[in-house]
Formats: sequence, C-alpha cells, structure tokens
Amino acid sequence: MKNRLAVLFTICLIAFTNSGCEKEEDTIAQVRVVTLAGVAVAGAEVRLFGQGTVDQSQVGDIRIDETQYTLSNGIAEFDFTDLYVPGQSGFAVLNVEITKEFPDSTSYLEGTFKIEEEKTNSKTFVLGSSD
Repeated sequence: MKNRLAVLFTICLIAFTNSGCEKEEDTIAQVRVVTLAGVAVAGAEVRLFGQGTVDQSQVGDIRIDETQYTLSNGIAEFDFTDLYVPGQSGFAVLNVEITKEFPDSTSYLEGTFKIEEEKTNSKTFVLGSSD
C-alpha cells in the first residue's frame, strides 16, 4: 500500500510541476533593408541599441547594443530571448542605425523599432528614404 501511495504521490508531483511551467517563446527582431526600388540590400550593417531609464528625466547606460549584417535576402536577425525576463511588461523600443558602403557612396539611415516580447518582430527600412 505504501508503494502505491508513493507512486501516486510522485505522479501527482510530476504532473503539478510540469503544468506550472510555461515555456518561454523566443523574442526575435528581424530588420529588413531594401532600396527605394524594393530590392533587398545584402551586407548592410544594422545596429540595434537602447538605453535604460533611470527616471523620467535621466537616461541610463546603453543596455542593448547589437550589430548584425544583412544576408542576401536583406534581413538581419537579432535574438533577444535571453534578455527578456518573463513577467516584465513589454520588451524594448530600440534605436536603429543602418549603414551600407557602396563602391561610390555610403548610405546611412536611422530609425526606431519596437520589439514585443515572445514573438518574431519584423520591420522594413528603405535606404535612400528618411524613414
């Protein structure tokens, strides 16, 4: 009888432990860079960065500062899963700087990107525009 109770207790404990764990989804940011004609830009440097806030009037240190280069499809992907803390409200609004060196010129673009937690976020930036 004791063995049956021990087995039943163990099964209940495992079931309770597993049901209480919610799997965290990935927090991904995909930046797509295209030309005015809509052509994907490969090899563009994409920097995502953001500062923490100390209070309403004071900006803190840079907390996120990541750089990637776009692939042939014009997309640079950033994985922020490890930076998201479950239970926090929102993730971040990050500054974006995109630089592309061409043989005869350099293109530069700034913008912002709101990253929502536990999902794949995508935003397209157009080089040659004031987006």
